[in-house]
Amino acid sequence: MRTKAVLFDLFETLMTEWGHKKYTKSEMSSDLGVDQALFNQCWDENEQKRYLGEIDFTDSIRYACERCGKAIDSATLDAVMEKRVLTKSACFHYVHQEVYQLLEELKGMGLKTAMVSNCSAEEVEGISESKLYPFFDQTILSYQVGLQKPDSRIYHRAADLLEVAPEECIFVGDGGSNELEGARNAGMRAVQAKWYTNQLPYRRESIPGFSVAEEPLVVLDFIV
Repeated sequence: MRTKAVLFDLFETLMTEWGHKKYTKSEMSSDLGVDQALFNQCWDENEQKRYLGEIDFTDSIRYACERCGKAIDSATLDAVMEKRVLTKSACFHYVHQEVYQLLEELKGMGLKTAMVSNCSAEEVEGISESKLYPFFDQTILSYQVGLQKPDSRIYHRAADLLEVAPEECIFVGDGGSNELEGARNAGMRAVQAKWYTNQLPYRRESIPGFSVAEEPLVVLDFIV
């Protein structure tokens, strides 16, 4: 079936968190003045809820601090929130130049595009001001739609918004969160993006059963 749309994961596919300062959980716990191990546990407990929009960043911080027996004042909470937003927004400046070229090529071919990301609100606060944003016909963010990869429904939501059939879509992602398997189960062809994960300290191996794009423009080879 002819390709009519290409869907992209966001982190480690369109842009990367590596190569610039990150605001780690250990730094958050230090700024909050709470036990690191207990904070990490409490923070991770709410990860899925943050991605599904069931709890926001500030309430997640309050929950972790309460579990750690620490009262959090508004000034500290605001400072932690600011650091989180700034470091996540910085990711939009770390984009492989061929990613822009790929997106331009897809647009020139008349293909529709969508961004499909598992994320919480504060992670993508700067998305609408990014250079990436105008390239996409649809942006499907898990916290907004209450669905996350690899749930087939989030892929189907994207296809519906693009007004194409799942079989007419290619999904491109680094492979985290079993997203490639999810795309295939939703009826889409899936391509593993490795241009960032090849550079990580812990290189991600190719996932058996899926096509691989070592560089962004290789994605064009899978357009039929």
